[in-house]
Amino acid sequence: MFKKIINTFGTKIIAALLNLLIAIVISRTLGDMGKGVQSLMLTTITFILIFSEIVCGESVVFLTSRHSFSKIFVPSVLWSLLISVVMGVGMLLVPSGMSADIVLHVALLSFIACASAVNFRFLIGKEEIKKANYNTLLQPVLIVTTVVVYYVLLRKNDIYGYIIALYVAYIGSFLLGVWMLREEYRQMQFFPLTAYKQVLSDLFKYGFLNQTGHFVQFFNLRLNYYLLYAYMDEGRVGVYSNAVSLAEAVWIVSNSIALVQYARISNTNDRAYAQQLTLQLCKICLLVSACIVMVLALLPAQLYTLIFGSDFVEMASTIRLLAPGVLLYCIFLILGHYYSGTGRYQMNTFAALCGLVVTCLLGFTLIPRMDIHGAAITATVAYSVNALFLLVFFLRETHLPWKSFLLTKAELRMYVAECKNYFLKTDTHE
Repeated sequence: MFKKIINTFGTKIIAALLNLLIAIVISRTLGDMGKGVQSLMLTTITFILIFSEIVCGESVVFLTSRHSFSKIFVPSVLWSLLISVVMGVGMLLVPSGMSADIVLHVALLSFIACASAVNFRFLIGKEEIKKANYNTLLQPVLIVTTVVVYYVLLRKNDIYGYIIALYVAYIGSFLLGVWMLREEYRQMQFFPLTAYKQVLSDLFKYGFLNQTGHFVQFFNLRLNYYLLYAYMDEGRVGVYSNAVSLAEAVWIVSNSIALVQYARISNTNDRAYAQQLTLQLCKICLLVSACIVMVLALLPAQLYTLIFGSDFVEMASTIRLLAPGVLLYCIFLILGHYYSGTGRYQMNTFAALCGLVVTCLLGFTLIPRMDIHGAAITATVAYSVNALFLLVFFLRETHLPWKSFLLTKAELRMYVAECKNYFLKTDTHE
């Protein structure tokens, strides 16, 4: 499992660096306004995926060992197509701030992204972590290649270069997933509608519970973008989104650990093992994440303007305000995957609801007065509430004291030994 975590972490680090390069190219080419449009477009795709993934989201991971690929794939893709069409029409009828052609691109890209995600999640459900990581890595590789060609080599300066890049990335990722699951696709079967009854019931049951939490958490994490757009303009969204992207890079550690953790817990019925595994992984996550947060908080404003351009001078102060909440949110990510892996998605939903209440109360108050700094303070408080909610319930469930989350010297020595074994290749066990 340690090797799977390291492999996932390495993949996400490379992906993060590529995403940083994408942000730099777009920021320097299109400025804060163009970066704001790109952020709003990508955020809207994420919003549509929340509804698509009621059927083809994390529930696919949970049900991979319980249903065949054929029975999962068909309803997942049909549902995602339906949602993309409905949401696309809805955005055309209700003004969203985006032009009609961009809305159509957003709807179509959402469908392709969801089809690709089905392959990815089925790989995770099979604990094919390396294959899933390579599939994930392909997207930023294709995006950065297309973006560099369009903006740097062809010297164009419109948002359509990024749209083309998303098409290339999502289609490429889907095709790679098809190749990785080629045996499942070769054995693809189509059943009578009645044969899908049980799998549809399971997908909706677990998916609805999980995506309700994701729906609430989406607004908890991204409502600030829309509030900044409403009270300020796209430029402020651009600056804030770059700061958030860098601060949330800390979650690479948590997400790398949680991906493997979720796959492992989903395939075991031993609750005590799942609790102990979660506790140990949470300690590792906090240790590494704290080091990264300190580095980010110490970087000077001049570095950000050098990299992104003069429009982004406020990134440094915004990241410092985000740092405490980003670190505490790592606890939410690990504990949240424990509850998801044991089928109790409602716990994440309740935690997200608490955070959303905070986001609404503070966001509508602070953002009009303090601009992006108000958005950062709002996010930090909301992230902290998310984490503390799950932490309290986890401690009550396990009857563990608060100090159990503190790292001991023996555990630190064990983690160092694991790292030495892995990097020096002295241990061949998973």
